[in-house]
Amino acid sequence: MIILLDLNYTLVANSPKRGTTPPAMAVRLRTERYRQWLVELVRPHHVILMTARPSRWREPTLERIHEMTGWRPQEAFFAERGAGGPPGIKQRILFAHVFPNHGRHANYIAIESNPRSRAMYARHGIPAVPVGNRQWKRIPPWLSCEVCDFSRIAKSPDFRVTMLTQIPGRATGA
Repeated sequence: MIILLDLNYTLVANSPKRGTTPPAMAVRLRTERYRQWLVELVRPHHVILMTARPSRWREPTLERIHEMTGWRPQEAFFAERGAGGPPGIKQRILFAHVFPNHGRHANYIAIESNPRSRAMYARHGIPAVPVGNRQWKRIPPWLSCEVCDFSRIAKSPDFRVTMLTQIPGRATGA
C-alpha cells in the first residue's frame, strides 16, 4: 500500500483556522505540531507526502517533522507552482512523479483534508478520506481494500451513493 499523505489539516494538528489569515510560514513552521498517532499508523507503509506548501519550505518542513516525530516520509512533493489550488498541484504531482515511479494502478490510498483534492483522487480511482477530529486506531480497512475496483466506482454516474454502497464494511445509502 502506498499512502498519499496531505500535510496541512491532516498531518499538521494545529493548522490555522480555515478562513483566517495564517501567520508567516517561518512563524507557523516553528509552532507546527504533528499528529503522532497518524505517524505511527503510516510508518510501516510507503508514504508520499503531497502538499500545496511552496517548495522553498520543503527542507525546513521535513526537518521539523523529523525533529518532532522521529519519522520521515519516503517521498515528499511540495508545490512548484500554484495554479489550480491544492487539487491542481496534487494532480500535477501524481502525473509528474507518483504514477511514473509507482505505476498508474498501484494500491494507493490518500489521507486528505481538502474535499476538492479528495474528489480529484477519486477521479483517478484513488480512495481518499479526511482524518477528521478523532484519533484512528488503524487505517480504515475499506481504504486499503485490494479487491475493490475504485476506478470503476469513481467513474460511476452517482459516485456518492456508489462509494457508500459498494465499499465493504461501509453503511449503505446516500
